[in-house]
Order: sequence, then structure tokens, then C-alpha cells
Amino acid sequence: MKQTEEEQQIETLSEEASVVEYLQQHPQFFVEHEKLLDTMEIPSSNEQNDQDAQDDQNDQKVSLLEQNISTLREENQQLQQKLKYLITVAEENDQLNQRIKRLVAALTNVIGMDEFFHTLYSTLCNEFNTDTVVVRCFQPQVLTVTRQEFVEYDAQIFTLFDSTLKSAQPVCGQISPEQIEYLFPSSQIASAVLIPLGSPEPHGLLAMGSHDASRFHADMSTDFIRYLGELVSNLLNIWLNR
Repeated sequence: MKQTEEEQQIETLSEEASVVEYLQQHPQFFVEHEKLLDTMEIPSSNEQNDQDAQDDQNDQKVSLLEQNISTLREENQQLQQKLKYLITVAEENDQLNQRIKRLVAALTNVIGMDEFFHTLYSTLCNEFNTDTVVVRCFQPQVLTVTRQEFVEYDAQIFTLFDSTLKSAQPVCGQISPEQIEYLFPSSQIASAVLIPLGSPEPHGLLAMGSHDASRFHADMSTDFIRYLGELVSNLLNIWLNR
């Protein structure tokens, strides 16, 4: 009767167990039958050590590969974040350019100085998300213009704004309470930007104030703000020279 595969495995295991038991009972077996050793395959310790070393090398290669993959993932994430940032900046710059175009279009279509300042203030508030806009020009020779924007440059103004006018650089963020009181009286201004007007020596200020403390801050870029100051100054000079 033909044995099944399972029965053959059981019989083989039984035979191996019998051989092991016999050798244990006869420890001198291979001494008496030395020639049998020539036909037997016995793994050496060196072979085992070589295999262990190969396994260690393979583990190190796998570990190094995993580290490289992890590094590539991190670099990819950083590149994606940088790309996202650049896209955001490009979109913001495009929006700023559109706002500047609308401001220029509005200011070049006015028919008088009163309309010029009214259009300037309303457009800046609407287009640039600010609550209050003020212009102060300090040249005595234009005091014949009867508007609040033109004032005499006295000792009080010198104390408040001399450093800003001398540096010709915009100031963003928190300004002094005295500056707020002078420029934005009775207004709850939490942050502001001061933009010198005139070149090469500024003779006035364009000030924008916000009730939001985070609207204008010291870390914001001043390139656009400086350009806005040059634009307003040039357009204002056209009216002053008429």
C-alpha cells in the first residue's frame, strides 16, 4: 500500500530520532567508523561567521538605503514648502501690482487737489486693508495751500519724525504714542507704517494706521512700501508745481 506524504514525513522523523538516540548512546561511534566522516557535510564555524557577516552587511545596506530615502523625503517636503511659499509670494505681488495700477488710474483722473487727497485716502483704505491714511507735508513754501496736509515744520514735528525723515526709510509696526496722537488723533491705532515722501531729502510723510496690531509689523518687506511712497510723492509734486 502506497504511503502518503504525511506518513513518509512521520517515518523520516522517526528514523532521524532513532539515529540521534543511537549516537547519544554510542559516543564512540565515529571514532570506530572514522571513514564515515569523509562523506558527511558538517558546517564549519567559519562558514557560519561568514554568513553572519554577510547578514550584517546586508542589514547595513538596508539601513543606509532607508536613511537615504528618509533624507530624500525630507528634501522633497522642503522643496514643496519652498515652492508653495514662492507661489504665494508671486500671487501676492501680482495682487499688489493690480492694486497699484488701480491707484495710479484713480489718481491720474482727478481734477483738483481736494479730489486728489480724497481719492488717495479712500483708495489706499479700500485696496490695502488699512483703516486710516494721513499725509503731512512740511515744506514752508507750500503753506499757501489751505489743506490740513501742509503744516509748518516746527520743533514738535522735528522731535517726532526727524530720524525717520533723515533715514528716508519706512517704519513699520509699533510707533510711539506721541506719533500716533499727532497723526491719528482720537483713533484707536494699534499698528502703523510711516513712509517718507520726497527725494533725495524727504519733506513729508504718508502714514497708514490700522486697528489690527498685526496688520503692520517690523518684519514686513518695505520694497513695496518704498515704491508706494515714491509714487505718491511724484503724483503729489505734479499738483504742487501747477
